This record gives sequence, structure tokens and C-alpha cells, in this order.
Amino acid sequence: MPYKINVPYSEKDTAKAVGAFWDNASKTWYIPDHKHFNDFLKWINIKDISIILKAPYYLGLNKRECWKCSKETTVISLYSDNFYKYNDDDDTDEPAFHPVDSKSFVYSLAFIEPDVANFIHKEFQFYKLGYSKMADSTYWANHCEHCKVIQGDFHLHEEPDGAFCPIDEESCKKLTLIEMPFTYDLGLDGAFSYSSNEDEIFELAKKVKWENFKENK
Repeated sequence: MPYKINVPYSEKDTAKAVGAFWDNASKTWYIPDHKHFNDFLKWINIKDISIILKAPYYLGLNKRECWKCSKETTVISLYSDNFYKYNDDDDTDEPAFHPVDSKSFVYSLAFIEPDVANFIHKEFQFYKLGYSKMADSTYWANHCEHCKVIQGDFHLHEEPDGAFCPIDEESCKKLTLIEMPFTYDLGLDGAFSYSSNEDEIFELAKKVKWENFKENK
């Protein structure tokens, strides 16, 4: 799917010459799907964006026991089976976006493009920017629906059998992947992990469209 880029008016002819298109309805320039991100790096905010999820991407949904109040709370995480990582720390290559041969949840998100971040927070108000003492950083994090305490991403994503680190088929089946209702790709800054059961997650988790999820919520 296409990716929005911020092209100043003075550079519109340059952007058009290398293949950018104008979306009149959304009032934005974008990279069409058949073009590569690396031809448009000057218009991508690489200071804040290190990962681009190709649409369609998903919102993972699960439950966990709050470490503070011990009550069951809902937790969410963005998930993709097709994404790119910006590489600027390899001396052998020019800084560029490269496809990642993996399916993965993304986490420790310091930045999510605002239209998607606001959309998610509106629907799941417990998912918001929060400070983690363990990570000593602020990122988009789940908070307990009851006692409001942060549910750290390490426990959700990196501990075996965490909400987004399933270890067997039954754990995978507890997950729901909700296809997000966005036609543009999503830029963000965070981390991802290579999982030994990445294919099982995508195959065994329940997958639903956003509109169907909303109807049954």
C-alpha cells in the first residue's frame, strides 16, 4: 500500500519527478506501492521513523493479569507480516529501508504516526504514552484498566508466554489480530523480535476486520 510523505510545496516538482503522487482527498503526497521508500528518504522523517508497516497491518488483542492489582486487563500491540526497517548503523551500506523477513509484534514504540496513534488511543484509552522505570524510557504502553499502572513491554513481548510472546498453539489461539482500517502504510519508531513461532501466530490467531470487531465489541 502507499506511504504518506511530507513534501514542501517548493519541492513538489522534484517529488513528482521521482514518482510521488498527490492524493487530493487526503491532501497529501505519497509513495505508490510500486516505488521503493529509499527513493524518497528526504521526505521521510527518519529521526522519528525506523520501521514502516505495510498495510494491511494488525492490532493484536489479548488479556493478562495485572502485575500490580492481579485483575485481568486487556492489552494490545501492533503486528505486521510485512514491514521494513531503516538501517543506518551498517558501515557497508548506505542508510536505507530494508524488508524484514519476519512476522512480528512491534513494541517499545516511542513514536507512532499521529493519525493512527490517536485512533488507537481513542478506542483503547489504556494504551498511551507512559514512563517505564525498568526500561528508563517513555513509550506507547498498555496500562491496567483497573489500577491504571503501566504494563511493561518487556513482560508482554520478551518473557516466554507473555501476552505477545506465545510459546505454543494454545497461546497463539488466545490472540486476536484485528485488521486496521487504514489504506496507507504506517511509520513508527520501536523494536521487533524474530520469533520461532511467527508463522503459527499468524495462522492460529483469530483474524477479524476492524468493522466486525467494532460490531461485536
